[in-house]
Amino acid sequence: MAAMRSQVLAGYRQLLRVRNVAFQGDALALEKSQEAIRMGFEANRLVSDEKEIKEHLRGVTQAVEMLQFNVLQGKLNDRGNYSVDIRPEQADFHGGEEKIEISHMDEENTPLEPPPLVTSTSGCKSKAT
Repeated sequence: MAAMRSQVLAGYRQLLRVRNVAFQGDALALEKSQEAIRMGFEANRLVSDEKEIKEHLRGVTQAVEMLQFNVLQGKLNDRGNYSVDIRPEQADFHGGEEKIEISHMDEENTPLEPPPLVTSTSGCKSKAT
C-alpha cells in the first residue's frame, strides 16, 4: 500500500506541475485548477481498493496528458486578436498539424463568442520522422 500512496502523491505533484505550465501567467486558471485538483484527490482520499486506486491513477495520467498537449493559452495582442503559442511538444502530439481547433472559454468554462481569429503558420517545427 505504501507504493500506491507514493504513486498517488507523485500523480498529484505531476498534475500541479503541468498545470503551472498550461496556465502560466493566468492567476485565475492557476487558482481554480489547483482547487479542482485538490478537491478531486480529497474526494477519493479514503479509497483503499487497489483496483479502484489504479483506475483513478489512469485518470490522473489522462488529465496530465490533456493539460500538456491539448490546453493552449490565447493572449490578446495589440491588434485586438488572440495569438496562441503552440509548444513543440503540442505540435508533435498532434502530428505537427498547423491548424488546431480553439474554443474561447471564460472563468466558468462557458464558451463565448470569440473575437476574430487571425490564422498564421506556427513557429514550431516538428521533428522529421
